[in-house]
Amino acid sequence: MLKEIIKWRPLLIGSLIVVTFYVVAYFSGESLLFSSFLLGGMLVGFMINENFKSGAINGLVSGIIAAIIVNLISVIILVSQGYASYITVILSSLVVYIVMEIVLSTMGGVFGFLIRSESLPGATTPESGENEN
Repeated sequence: MLKEIIKWRPLLIGSLIVVTFYVVAYFSGESLLFSSFLLGGMLVGFMINENFKSGAINGLVSGIIAAIIVNLISVIILVSQGYASYITVILSSLVVYIVMEIVLSTMGGVFGFLIRSESLPGATTPESGENEN
């Protein structure tokens, strides 16, 4: 059942968008980390367009993939800058970041589904199964 819900193409697109925003923001000096996870989740939920649950699950999986990649990049950058002696402090704070990123991406998946369902005229709602014209 889970294999039917998870759509890998939108997940990869959403994760790549989050990683791209992170890398660009890092080199520009801005912090777009949390907003990029919300945006990536919204794009995944928008592309899925099946139901509320599917948007949330795909946003969750996209958040997990992107959080692992982004935090790995962050650890590599910090270690290469000479902060290896503080790795336990860094990893303990990254756990909080990972949880926040996953929650934001899941919320983004739900918001993306809601935006898609409200923006398309004649789209079916999961509750009624009827057209809204």
